[in-house]
Amino acid sequence: MNSFISQVYAAIGIEVSGYRYGVPFIGTITRTRVKYGTDISVTVEDAENIYIIDGTALFEGKGGGYENLHVYL
Repeated sequence: MNSFISQVYAAIGIEVSGYRYGVPFIGTITRTRVKYGTDISVTVEDAENIYIIDGTALFEGKGGGYENLHVYL
């Protein structure tokens, strides 16, 4: 997991797809930041929305209202 989190932390410009409360989205990572502990916060933007996703949710593929998450590293 630490390797994945490190790769995502440096992945500005990489695409992320998934579902937020059942609505599909695909966007680009525009920012990352370190959170308390070992997690990160990832900002994903598309043409209309901004999504804030935890690194652990990206690793697990779900969490915080998100499902079927994929990072295209």
